[in-house]
Amino acid sequence: MIDRNTADAVLVSDSPLQTEVIGRTLGAALQAGDVLALDGELGAGKTVLVRGLAAGAGVDPLGVRSPTFVLHHVYHGTRLTLHHIDCYRLGEGADLESLDIDSLAEEGALAVEWGSYAPALDDLNAVHLHIEVLDTTHRRITLRALPPHLRRALDAIP
Repeated sequence: MIDRNTADAVLVSDSPLQTEVIGRTLGAALQAGDVLALDGELGAGKTVLVRGLAAGAGVDPLGVRSPTFVLHHVYHGTRLTLHHIDCYRLGEGADLESLDIDSLAEEGALAVEWGSYAPALDDLNAVHLHIEVLDTTHRRITLRALPPHLRRALDAIP
């Protein structure tokens, strides 16, 4: 369900494959400077969604891995560079200054898992994307503060 009167959208995925398709659709519309702050409990599907984002940016999705222990992966796609960051190990108040996220956003798009832990993302007008586990296969994906180009991309999702 996409509310056309707000900058928010709510989608329900019934499988990891559909979550990846949603990511792929968004990834195909991502532009340099876009920042997605992803949140949801462990196992909700954040990395699955990033795998789709990467595919949409022209990256082989099989190369996408959670950067929990290394903090930052860079995927150079045929269409766009995607920076995949994970703030889980940094915890609340995560300081991303050492990554120079302003420069990363100029170079490509950012997908930040546990994005609510990094308050600096709000300075970059991050889209907040929350994945809620409904049951073993269903996920509710809520996106807040979508820019127009990403809202249009979601219109293509059946």
